[in-house]
Amino acid sequence: MVEIVKTFANIGLVWHEVYIEADSVKALPTIEIIWLPDMTVKESKERIRGTFRNSWIELPKRKFVLNLAPSDTKKIWTWFDVPMALALLLRIWSWSLFHHEKIQTSLFFGELWLDGSIKRINGLLPSVLSAKKKWRKEFFIPAENLYELEYVPWITIYPLQHFWQLIQYFCEWKELECVEWWKDVDSLSENQTFEVDFQHIKWQLVAKRALSIAMAWFHNVLMVWAPWSWKTMMSKAMKSIFPPLTFDEILEVSQIYSVVWKLNKELPLITQRPFRQVHHTASRFSIIWWGTHLTPWEVSLAHKGILFFDELTEFPRETLEVLRQPLEDRVVNISRVAWTVEYPSNFMFIASMNPCKCGYYKDKHKACTCSPMDIKRYQSKISWPLLDRIDVILEVPRENIDTILDNNLAENSATIREKVIHARQIQQQRFKWTWLSANAHMWAKDIQNLIPLSSECKDFLSQAAEKLNLSWRVVHRTIKLARTIADMQNKAEISVQNLAEAIQYRSRSMFVDNE
Repeated sequence: MVEIVKTFANIGLVWHEVYIEADSVKALPTIEIIWLPDMTVKESKERIRGTFRNSWIELPKRKFVLNLAPSDTKKIWTWFDVPMALALLLRIWSWSLFHHEKIQTSLFFGELWLDGSIKRINGLLPSVLSAKKKWRKEFFIPAENLYELEYVPWITIYPLQHFWQLIQYFCEWKELECVEWWKDVDSLSENQTFEVDFQHIKWQLVAKRALSIAMAWFHNVLMVWAPWSWKTMMSKAMKSIFPPLTFDEILEVSQIYSVVWKLNKELPLITQRPFRQVHHTASRFSIIWWGTHLTPWEVSLAHKGILFFDELTEFPRETLEVLRQPLEDRVVNISRVAWTVEYPSNFMFIASMNPCKCGYYKDKHKACTCSPMDIKRYQSKISWPLLDRIDVILEVPRENIDTILDNNLAENSATIREKVIHARQIQQQRFKWTWLSANAHMWAKDIQNLIPLSSECKDFLSQAAEKLNLSWRVVHRTIKLARTIADMQNKAEISVQNLAEAIQYRSRSMFVDNE
C-alpha cells in the first residue's frame, strides 16, 4: 500500500501542494527520490537514514521509493525532510498505529539533522498562508520557525524539536503541545524614533510639501541640485511620515522577507514600511533578483515602501533601465530556462542627483566647471522614458546659512504624517469598489472614469502639454498627482491650481536637453 504525506513547495511566491508517496519493493536496499528533486532534496535520504538510526528505528533491507508529486513542480531546499521521513515510517510500520486521519489532514515541514533534530526552514510563512487559503488549518513545523507564525490567526501549530516527538504523538505515547491562539501584531509595533525629523529641516518648504504629497500615495520623486542641498537628508526623513501598514499588508511584505531569509526571532514580521537604499555599484541583476533560485531582491524588498537611489547618475544606464517595467507594472517578472516567477514590486521610487559632474550647473553660489558636452553626457544616463515614470521632479536649491542656523522649528513629521494618512483614507474610500488602492496606481481608463475634469482644467492641461511637449504618460501622471494634491486639501474636484502645482513639480530646467 502506498502511503501519502502532504506538504507545500514554492516557485517564487506561488505555492503548490506536494504529495509525498512512499512505496517499497524487494530489491537492493536503497532510497530513491523521484520527480524533480534538486540536489539538496536528493541528499535527504542520508539525513533520513541518520534520523532513523538515532531514533532506534530499523530500516528494512528493501528498496524504498519516495515520489514527490506533482511532476511539474520543482522541489528545492530541505523542508521535505520531515514529510519524507514520516511517509517512509508509515510504509515501514503498520498504519493502524497512527492517527492516520490527522496525518492526511495536516501539512508537515522541517529540515532533519542526522541526530533526528528538526531545524528551521526558510520561506515557511508564505507556504502556510497559501495553505490556509485552501482551508488547511493544522501544521507541524520546526519549533525554531514558531516566531513567524504566532501572529497568523485561525491555524493550529505543532512545534517540533525532534523527529521522535512526531513518533510519540502519532503512536499516542505522548501528547504534543500545540499553539492555537495567535498573538496581537500590535505588540510588535513599538514607538519608533527617527534619526531625521522634518521639524529639523527648517528650509526647502516647497520640497517638503512636494514630498508629503508624494507620500500620500507612492508618487515617484527625483530631486536635482548641487551638493549640500540636503537631498539625501530629506529622502531619509520620509521614513518618519510613513503611514502604518494594515495587517494584510504586513503579511504580504513579510512573505517576501521570509523567502529571502530575513525574518528571525527579533524580527518575526515586517510591521514598518521598508526603506531600501541601493548603492550605485549594484548591478542590474542584484536590483531584481539574486541566487540560482531566482530569489527576489531590492525592487521586491521595497514592496509597500521606498526604494531610494542616491546619486542617480552614478548608476550605469543599463541598471537604471531595468526599473522601467517595475515602475510601470508594479510587479517584476523573471524568466529563466527552468521556470518563470513573478514578484510584487509596488514601491515608491525616490532618487537624488547632481545636475553635472562637478555638481554646480546653474548654481547661484558657485560656477560650474563642466562643458555643455560633459553635462549632456553626465545626464544622458537617465533616459526620457525613465523620467516619464517619475511624477515629481524637484529642483532643490541650497539655502542660506542663516536659514539653516535658525532655531525655530518647522512643521514636524507627526503632523505631516496625519495629513498623509487622511489623504490615503480619502483615496481608499474612492477606490473601495475597485481593485485599485491609490491615485498613483490608476490606468488611463480609471482616470477617465474616476477623475472628471472641468472644461477649464482640460483647456489648461491641453495648452500645458503642447507648450511643454508632455507625453501622454506624463499627462496622466500629472492628473493623478493633481488628484492627490486635491485630496491633501480635502477638495472633491481638481482645480486649475492643482494642475498648475502638479506641473510645477515636473520641472526639467536642470536638464540640458530641455533648453
